[in-house]
Amino acid sequence: MEPIKNTIIIPDVHGRTFWKEVVPHVEAGIPCIFLGDYVDPFEDEDISGLDALKNLREILAFAQRYKDRVTMLLGNHDLSYLGDPWGLWTVYADRFCYEWADVISELFNENTDLFSLCAYREVGGKPFLFSHAGMHPVWVDWCGLFDDVDKNDAQALATKVDELFRESLQTDERTEFMDALAMVGSIRGGSSFAGSMVWADIREYDNVEWPFTQIFGHTKQRNPADGEWTEPCKVGSNICVDCGRCFYLDDEGLLHYLDNDRG
Repeated sequence: MEPIKNTIIIPDVHGRTFWKEVVPHVEAGIPCIFLGDYVDPFEDEDISGLDALKNLREILAFAQRYKDRVTMLLGNHDLSYLGDPWGLWTVYADRFCYEWADVISELFNENTDLFSLCAYREVGGKPFLFSHAGMHPVWVDWCGLFDDVDKNDAQALATKVDELFRESLQTDERTEFMDALAMVGSIRGGSSFAGSMVWADIREYDNVEWPFTQIFGHTKQRNPADGEWTEPCKVGSNICVDCGRCFYLDDEGLLHYLDNDRG
């Protein structure tokens, strides 16, 4: 008997269309969470900047249609286009699409009500925190923005992030939260020990254990030898699912591929 689908998870899109397999499930009432990075496709995947832009329009229309079931998180590539001017929220990500940047920026800025930076869910009695790149405890401590919440409480962290995000949306000035989001770890070429919740790399999570499970994307899980997608990478209580496929949590909080017939 197939497990009951509770929450569907869509990792980094980057112009790909695999997300469309969730549509009939969402239409049937199952909620889904996009983990961000909708644009800036990879050069070796034969997806143009215009293709990614059209794909983003489709995702936004889908999210508008099913607002009560679709959660859209932002990734580092998306934040590159948020605000005026570009780059207000974070440093430019690789493959920034200058050709279509004005249009992409307009789409993000006109639909901020659809976006968040993280999401809390309790599934099977277990707490889960979803974001683009995960919340590293070193980043949480260092940025100093979470000192007034219980850092071991995933729901409290998610609520605080949303508060900081909404406050920053109200200003055209650089905020402490924006500065914190721009932190990039040394593994990614930055100067910080650990990246922010949109920049952290799964390789930074050695020995990191939270009293909740984090599910995020950002670090592409591909075999460098042949370019084939690999399995999700689990490090402690942290799971990176940037595998070019959709997943779901069942009613017991166990992770599955949405397209089980692919193995």
